[in-house]
Amino acid sequence: MLEIEEFTKQDKLSLLFSGDLSVANTSEHQQQLLKAASKISHVHVKVANVENMDLSFLQLLFAWAQSMKRSGKNLTFDFLLGQEFERIFDESGFRQVFS
Repeated sequence: MLEIEEFTKQDKLSLLFSGDLSVANTSEHQQQLLKAASKISHVHVKVANVENMDLSFLQLLFAWAQSMKRSGKNLTFDFLLGQEFERIFDESGFRQVFS
């Protein structure tokens, strides 16, 4: 599930990713990210209440973040993960990428 909140007053968009963040939903996540990215200059990404997550989600988020940065967008990230997903996040090296 992907929840999108828009804050047009400050040209800021907040994205909340939760639920099943696995390869099964990658296409949906990608479409939502691409759609949202064209409207704003600052994006805050929060990942919380994760039921399932694999590396495909982190890879998609990383590729999108790199594209956004090249376009001059400002990004902030907030990861609130359970112990199992913290391990995936740490051992894959993505913690350093999103810090």
